[in-house]
Amino acid sequence: MAKIQHILLGDNPFFGVDHLSQERARQKARESQNFGNMLDVICYSLNAGVKGMVASTHPKLKDFIDFISTKSNVIGEIEFYPIVPYIQGYVLKLNEKGMIRTLMDTLNPPTNFQNKLKILTKSSLGAIRKDIFALFKAFIDIELAQLHSAKINTVFLHDVLTDLALSLNIKEMFEIFQVHLHDEYGLEAGLVTKNFPLLVAKLDDWNSKFSLIMTSFNRAGFQMNPSKEACEKTLVSYGGNLIAMSVLAGGFLRPKEARDYIFLQPKIDTMVIGISSTVHAKDTFELFLDKKRID
Repeated sequence: MAKIQHILLGDNPFFGVDHLSQERARQKARESQNFGNMLDVICYSLNAGVKGMVASTHPKLKDFIDFISTKSNVIGEIEFYPIVPYIQGYVLKLNEKGMIRTLMDTLNPPTNFQNKLKILTKSSLGAIRKDIFALFKAFIDIELAQLHSAKINTVFLHDVLTDLALSLNIKEMFEIFQVHLHDEYGLEAGLVTKNFPLLVAKLDDWNSKFSLIMTSFNRAGFQMNPSKEACEKTLVSYGGNLIAMSVLAGGFLRPKEARDYIFLQPKIDTMVIGISSTVHAKDTFELFLDKKRID
């Protein structure tokens, strides 16, 4: 049986994200989406031994980073695992304003003038040449600027882009992502996917190596494509490191049944779970980090 060694905080409850219910998402936002509560959860988690947080590069992320930097010293203790780019935030803006205006809006105010000019120059040339990969790197630079004062462990490619590149067989997307992070920031690249078997198969075919894959594992088979059984079979032979997400199936599963399933899977010792309060954190840590085995 596997044993959970590490829990990473997820940011969905902080920013009102719920994969099953918009109304419940709004309720989560009302209850947990304030920086004071978020800081309380992080401080409690650090004391419990949780040292990492998975974060989408949400528009409010920079404000939150600034808040915890001024109100506490936790910014030097917690490691961030950002997921880039923030797909949801760009789709509507691109349709309404176009590429360059979207870049300008996104750059204000996450980075200083010098970096802003550098990013705009590179991305503008990319737009003129219709170089999608230059624009891709520009969006990465823009979003990582929000985390300039934070400790970053691994940067993940958003599952929308990961799975799109997989479906179109665009190996270059993964290579550029990995090389850009290494050369510009000295950081490791990871991948988020909702099709774990296909990703592993493609990486093997391409002889590509990534330090971490984040993907869904849960008893309900939620977001496990092409099937729960296929993901479980791939996990048995997978030789890399994995972070399990959606372990509660978006809130569909009770915590204990979620734990029972995860503990039965080989090679899963790290998971990410959204924590909305210190009470929720206490219950979650006691359940998933319990050293007692399941009968």
